[in-house]
Amino acid sequence: MATKTLTAAGLAAALLTAVGACSSGTGAGGDSTTVKVGLVNSYTGALASFGPAWEEGYRAGLKVSTSGTMTVGGVKIEIEKKNDNSNPATGLSAAKQLLGDGAKVIVGPASSAVVVPVAQLAMQNKAVFIAGQTGTADIDGMGPGVFRSSPTTPQLNTAVLESAAKAGDKSLLYLGQDYAYGQGAVTSLKKLAPAKGVSIGSVLLPVDTQDFTAGVAKALAQKPDAIFVGWAGEGLSQLFKALADQGAFNGTHVIAIGPPRPQFAQFAAALGPNLPKLELITYYGEGTTRTKAETAMLDALKGSKTPIDIHQVGGYLAAQMTVKAVEKAGAGLEVGAVNKALSGATFETPVGTVTIRAEDHVPLQPIFGYTMVKDGATWRLDLNKTYSAKDVESPVAKKIS
Repeated sequence: MATKTLTAAGLAAALLTAVGACSSGTGAGGDSTTVKVGLVNSYTGALASFGPAWEEGYRAGLKVSTSGTMTVGGVKIEIEKKNDNSNPATGLSAAKQLLGDGAKVIVGPASSAVVVPVAQLAMQNKAVFIAGQTGTADIDGMGPGVFRSSPTTPQLNTAVLESAAKAGDKSLLYLGQDYAYGQGAVTSLKKLAPAKGVSIGSVLLPVDTQDFTAGVAKALAQKPDAIFVGWAGEGLSQLFKALADQGAFNGTHVIAIGPPRPQFAQFAAALGPNLPKLELITYYGEGTTRTKAETAMLDALKGSKTPIDIHQVGGYLAAQMTVKAVEKAGAGLEVGAVNKALSGATFETPVGTVTIRAEDHVPLQPIFGYTMVKDGATWRLDLNKTYSAKDVESPVAKKIS
């Protein structure tokens, strides 16, 4: 989610010719009994913790959905992965190589700056694309072969505005990064807010900000009733330290996206006694949903050293989608057949029932409100609110043509 945006469309166009020559037909090493999945995610860079967790969830989902065989109807699923370094040029190069190697589906990108151009590249090469844990709404309704494994920004924003309205807040300020995701979040909030009677302000800071003193002061100077912190990746704990130091929690309703699990302890230390005042709204907290699919996922992940959070859940859903696509469309994974298989499909996932909305391929799913609590020597999320899929369903902004 948090990387600097480059000229994505130009990069995608530059790579198209090279990819097209080697991605037609079955591709290098492809055959009618094997599907190659190209997994692209961040293993280094600003979102370095995202890749390993999402990949674990994807592999766990394939394991459970295929009973450990990695085979669907006689078709073997193989995975080749590459690191995008949270960088669009690197992500495009990785996707190009994977498509050239015969990948029929590209899965996993999380950085908004990577997701959009890689989705465009997949479309141009008639490949299926399933985004990772990304908030950008720019891929919603992009094309019949473009999907996502996480809720979209308007769904999260709907839950945030619902919380603000119930608290009696009349003004909400978005504090986040000045790039595609942050800009899109502000646009989404402004579209949704009038129905809740809430006005929207914003302070967007450079993605490489390390000293948040001035940015927080600018936000507090607007005297909002509520602040929604949408920052993701590096700098999150420093940002909350600055909020706490400047008294943001004294009378202001502070809402935030849940931090990555590896940052829980650092995050809690930054907030200190203000931690119980913070409302976290996110897609999942380990052990809180108690669904059969959550139990299956956690069983498949036993022994993992990677903290379990939203990324494993997103990967798990993407695996379920991949298996259904292969089951219905076969090894060829022709985009029209995959669209028919997944549009309107319902999956029982770790967070509950998820439906892929046919009009734009947005996963309709619940979103949750949490507080962070100490549990022995570690920290965990404590569930205190469930926003149903219907409660947070956002309007269709763009239909698939």
